[in-house]
Amino acid sequence: MGKFIKTKIVAALAAVLLAASCGNAKANAAQDAAKGQEGVSVMTIDSLTLTTIRDDDGNKRMPNKLFYGEADSAKVERLSPGGSVASSVSCYLVEAQGKLVLFDTGNGAERGGRLLERLEGIGVTPDDIDILVLTHFHGDHIGGMMKGGQPVFTRAEVYVPEAEYKAWLAMSNRNAKMAMDAMAAYGDRVHRFEYGDALPLGITPMAAPGHTPGHTVYQIGRLLIVGDLMHGFDLQIQDLDICPDYDMNPRQAAETRKKYVEYARQNGLVVAGMHFPGNGVKDKL
Repeated sequence: MGKFIKTKIVAALAAVLLAASCGNAKANAAQDAAKGQEGVSVMTIDSLTLTTIRDDDGNKRMPNKLFYGEADSAKVERLSPGGSVASSVSCYLVEAQGKLVLFDTGNGAERGGRLLERLEGIGVTPDDIDILVLTHFHGDHIGGMMKGGQPVFTRAEVYVPEAEYKAWLAMSNRNAKMAMDAMAAYGDRVHRFEYGDALPLGITPMAAPGHTPGHTVYQIGRLLIVGDLMHGFDLQIQDLDICPDYDMNPRQAAETRKKYVEYARQNGLVVAGMHFPGNGVKDKL
């Protein structure tokens, strides 16, 4: 075990081990770890502990106009009558086999991200993270890798999709520079994988292109972490063809969205999305 087993998480895990039995008791004990911690929620999924860390503050919403794109704007307004869609910027901490895995890093403290302080609130430091897994290279997913020009997660082994790495390496915009600078800073701790490669702890990467060229979803047990499959869940779940302006290839993104929504439904998976509303987790789609 690492030193991450401390403070409130210690109490919660102890309660889980002493719990008389059922899944509900385990879930309730795990959720106690996040009580009083704004922007943090905890749940158990079989042998996994999943912690949502909101990197944003308050009630984040995406304006309807972001979803007009190739869609009928009147249809978007009809499906989202409030004029905007509930969203979030979320990262996910998974505890499995005595290891801590962080999926994405948010915007970073220098851009207003709350990840680090909220991790601290549950007794986890950057040095406690064993594995860092990235869904893609947009700034609100990799921004937290660096602070003051230095790597934040000093022990973590970093896993990135080769397809995403190559795509951003060929770009020359500001976000591409941020991504490549971060990759260089982590040096030989960066592991660029192909789909089909075995990742630690049984994490399975699956290609999910469209949002970005190498956008990737990950399955670990019954948990499916889907990155930016959706930015406005309540709107897009009604019509999976609707895309935000952020999708680099909207048509491909829509096909990917349909594929993984169906995959999650067929396999009874718990789904976590980096921009899903609330705690970012859906028991079913």
